[in-house]
Amino acid sequence: MKKSFILVASFLFACSIQAQNIRVNLVDGTNVVYAKDSVSNVEFNPGEYTGKTYYATTNMSFAEFFEGELRVPADDLIADGVDVVTSATNGKASRFTGCFASESGNQILGVKDVSVSMTEEVYNALTEDQKSRFTFVEDSVFASSKRLLPNGSFSAYTSAPVVMEGVTTTLSGGNGVNWGNYVISLGIDRTAIPSADLQGAVLTTTTGQKFALTPLYNLWLNTAELAFCVKDFTEPHGNHPAFNHTAGLQGKTISSVTYFLKGKDNVTIPCNIYVKQQTSASVVVDGSAQAGINPTVFLNVKDVPSDANYTVASLKKGSGRNAVVLSEDKFKYADGILSITDTAKVGDVYNISFNSDKYISIGTTINFGSDIKPTELQSKLTGTYVELFSEDGVISSKWDSLWIAECEKYVGKELAPSAAEKLKNSMLGNLIGEDATAKFGDASNGFTDDMQFSCHFIQSVSKFIFDGTLIKGLAADSSEIFSHNYIKIGYNADLDFHFFKSVDDNEDEFKYFFMRSDNPDDTYHIEFRYGSDEKELIGFTTGKYAYWMAAGVLENNDKQCEESIRLFIKENLGANK
Repeated sequence: MKKSFILVASFLFACSIQAQNIRVNLVDGTNVVYAKDSVSNVEFNPGEYTGKTYYATTNMSFAEFFEGELRVPADDLIADGVDVVTSATNGKASRFTGCFASESGNQILGVKDVSVSMTEEVYNALTEDQKSRFTFVEDSVFASSKRLLPNGSFSAYTSAPVVMEGVTTTLSGGNGVNWGNYVISLGIDRTAIPSADLQGAVLTTTTGQKFALTPLYNLWLNTAELAFCVKDFTEPHGNHPAFNHTAGLQGKTISSVTYFLKGKDNVTIPCNIYVKQQTSASVVVDGSAQAGINPTVFLNVKDVPSDANYTVASLKKGSGRNAVVLSEDKFKYADGILSITDTAKVGDVYNISFNSDKYISIGTTINFGSDIKPTELQSKLTGTYVELFSEDGVISSKWDSLWIAECEKYVGKELAPSAAEKLKNSMLGNLIGEDATAKFGDASNGFTDDMQFSCHFIQSVSKFIFDGTLIKGLAADSSEIFSHNYIKIGYNADLDFHFFKSVDDNEDEFKYFFMRSDNPDDTYHIEFRYGSDEKELIGFTTGKYAYWMAAGVLENNDKQCEESIRLFIKENLGANK
């Protein structure tokens, strides 16, 4: 935002008329004190004045114009961005003919030909230079006017605006809103309030707060819509609209919109609009949106406030004005999984939106294609892994002292060595499947004291390499056992399993990978299962893969071994602390 200090200073020269506090009784009965250096208090009530009144028009800066409407000093308004408005293109500013623009045509400098009235006493106090600012006219041309006060500032408009009843008003915020953090749409014809006469507007809240709106930043040539921001925002032209002057609207309820019109009755539209709070929550497609019949799309919903209670508001096929809203029987959403009853072709675009009663909407665009893209978890897993519970991992003798020291924090010095050995031994089982269930039971009555889980890599794999959608398994001699690309096919929130399936049509023990959310960045290790039967892979203590969960750590990464030990001991012994 560029400030024009010279311009504003020239507008406000009349402020030197008198140095005193002015108490103005406004048309709504509110007394407002303009803070000026004072030698006396002056009371003025426009409704009781019977003397001669002078009428004129004059140009004003936006801050000067809104000072009386908001009862906020012009300097404070300028500091908040109620100032010169810069357009992204030359010429657009001049289309707001109720305002005046710079010679270059890319800046709106203020409000044009504002109707002004003044008492005979104020008029007589003006110098000839001060009078030259005004074009004096007959009173019959004004529907309402701003009073020039003895301190040189201007009051609110003296006549109450015309109320336009029965207008529907809606507020959009968040997903799909392009011109501000919020857009208000009014159920009126775009010509009902002529943009040619538009000087500005004010939003009033149920608590009586008023907020100025200026052309381009907030007001458009289509007066049936307006926008405002409460934080930094980049609109489609690359502009960053001023937002400090409207930042206080967040979490408030707007009770009316008032439009100020040159030489005509001002118009107020009552409304009841709650300005939902901003949030850092977001939605993105997790991995690929694969074209096909009845496609499934996985969505990653992040940073959602605990009290947001987001629900799906709509799913649209297509974009812009041609988008078609799908009926609720055409899709299903739960736990980040969107299932669509439709045929999605390569290039098809869908848009999903989520609404909350308290926060702005969130959503994302879904572009269907044929390429396989990694999910967020797959991207985090990139690296080469060895067994976590092995000599290459946390069982190496070099970690013995750390195991004991960490256990000591929870069970004391005397019990620490035995606790460390018991914890390590519990993850070094050699039985899986039916043999393990036969020995340890199905855990329906809890685990036995000698229970062992196997965290080894099976199927002769010595190392796993994760690289985006690609997973490779290497034997001890570094020969390749398998190599496939995998796509996400589901998620189980109760088990925290992300289900991945090979796209290579293999029917071996590497067809499915079920990955926990553990990853090197967050938990310093990974946990996963793999096999040929997706139903069997779910069973922890029964079935083909009972008592088995592979665990890995990045190869040659001592730091992650250390942190894995600390985390493992804390998770298993921390409850005893």
